[in-house]
Amino acid sequence: MTGSRKLGLSEDWAVVPFLSLTMLGFAAAVYDFTVIQGLGFQLSPLSLLGLAMLVFGGYLRLMSRRQLMGAGLTMLGSSRLVIAEGQRLVTDGLYRRIRHPLYVGEITRNLGFTLILTSGYGFALVLLGSMFLLFRIRREERMMLEEFGDEYRAYMAHTWRLIPHIY
Repeated sequence: MTGSRKLGLSEDWAVVPFLSLTMLGFAAAVYDFTVIQGLGFQLSPLSLLGLAMLVFGGYLRLMSRRQLMGAGLTMLGSSRLVIAEGQRLVTDGLYRRIRHPLYVGEITRNLGFTLILTSGYGFALVLLGSMFLLFRIRREERMMLEEFGDEYRAYMAHTWRLIPHIY
């Protein structure tokens, strides 16, 4: 462990298009729902799926953050990649099978919000923004390898990035 480390935007650049497109997607979903759909909410299988995704994604995010806090990562208010001094590698709980449950929760929750409002525009923008997390994951994993070395390499060998048995 080398101490606290926070990546700058030149290294953690993918956070900017991710956050920008996600916020734009949320705005588009609200605009679509209020102006184009005229606040015409209808309970449908799509909106129920969106609600389930919002709740499940929120739960994954919350539980992932709690595990990271328990491992010594205290800068959870930051949107930047960081390793805190004294942080340990989390390999249990939600992290036992996938390396990035926080991102799975983030994507699921965000897409669920757009589905509740049945906004194809919002969904497309949030989905596009979420693709930038794939770049960010690669950078984060390089950072983890630099910090935790063989321990992280061994962890990578028996876990999936986001979706078990797929990716």
